Amino acid sequence: MTGTAMEMKASVIIVAWRLIAELQECLDALALSEEVGPFEVIIVLNGAPPATAKIAKSHHIVTRVIARNSNFGFGAACNVAASVATGANLIFLNDDTRVERDWLSALISTSEQRPNAGAVASLLINSDGSIQEAGSRVLSHGGTQQWGKGLSREEAENQGLLRPRVVDYGSAAALLIRRSLFVDLGGYDPLFEPAYYEDVDLQLRLRELGRSIWFEPAARVVHHSGLSTRSDQWFRWFAANRSGQRFIERWAEMLSTAPSPDSPLDYLGNVGSRMRPVVRTSVASVDIDDSDRMALAIAKDYAAWLAAQLDQATNDVKALQQEAASLPGRDALVAEIAVLNERLQAQSAPTAAIDLKNIIVSKRNVRRGREGAKAQRTRSTENDLVLGEAMRATAERTKWRWKRSS
Repeated sequence: MTGTAMEMKASVIIVAWRLIAELQECLDALALSEEVGPFEVIIVLNGAPPATAKIAKSHHIVTRVIARNSNFGFGAACNVAASVATGANLIFLNDDTRVERDWLSALISTSEQRPNAGAVASLLINSDGSIQEAGSRVLSHGGTQQWGKGLSREEAENQGLLRPRVVDYGSAAALLIRRSLFVDLGGYDPLFEPAYYEDVDLQLRLRELGRSIWFEPAARVVHHSGLSTRSDQWFRWFAANRSGQRFIERWAEMLSTAPSPDSPLDYLGNVGSRMRPVVRTSVASVDIDDSDRMALAIAKDYAAWLAAQLDQATNDVKALQQEAASLPGRDALVAEIAVLNERLQAQSAPTAAIDLKNIIVSKRNVRRGREGAKAQRTRSTENDLVLGEAMRATAERTKWRWKRSS
């Protein structure tokens, strides 16, 4: 239930972009939460369409709606909501989630019982019931590892993953952070706009303050991951790469002590010795002009990234074509490549690019007589080739998709 500002135990913050049915499901489930004391629900409409806005503004569980004309990123939207929140705890919840009835009480209870906890992470579950994330950690190369990903609940239990424990971080898809700490740290850092790594960075900064990040398996949430951005895969790759590089630069010292994927469960990287980064001192609302400038800067970076991927793809394809000319069965191979080029022009780029690579690798393996080493003998990775060839057919169509929809 909701309550007055002075009584608030928690402020649930939901950033909504373009999902409709999923947002309805999210709010309906939240409305069924068991009694935990007063809490408020704040929705930020991040350039959302009218149908999404209608749900947010009409649902009885929603306390406040903040409408913005453009999508200015997840972290910035959360900061705007946090600046008006009154709850002792901020709980960030994705609009593509469905919480269980005792989810909210489990998070708040853990926070209250563990005074040193800076944040409490939920158990994220896939739509099929398998585990999506039982806490996460940062690896030495800057990537992340989601504990239990793809396991059944029984398998995760048997591996000791479904127990309360300290972790590197938890996904902000369903995450509690004490509001006072969030404000002290200046909220999510705009360095990581438009998306990715902002939640990891924030929780590492919490750990620098001597706070722990706790995983609470009783806080269960079904998360339909990636629905909002599934149609924008090129932009997702760009944003992940951009934020990932910035994360690695900021946390280089910590990463030198971070675990490898096969390290023990309780082995976490050391964040205690790194000088704290400069962070903003306020989580006040983002100015419209600031968000427009940020969007323009991101769009320029995106265009440059697309151009670089296209250049790399062009060089890779030229090299592959030269190699194909020297392989046995050259005439048949050239004919196959011609067919694939037609498919590329018809915007079947990803599938065609994979086929192109497989044909050339197969011919090379026949020549060398070593069938078992396809991937190792290919000069470019499959992801680079798929991305680059797809960009050749779709760059102009996708180049400004995010800017237009934001």
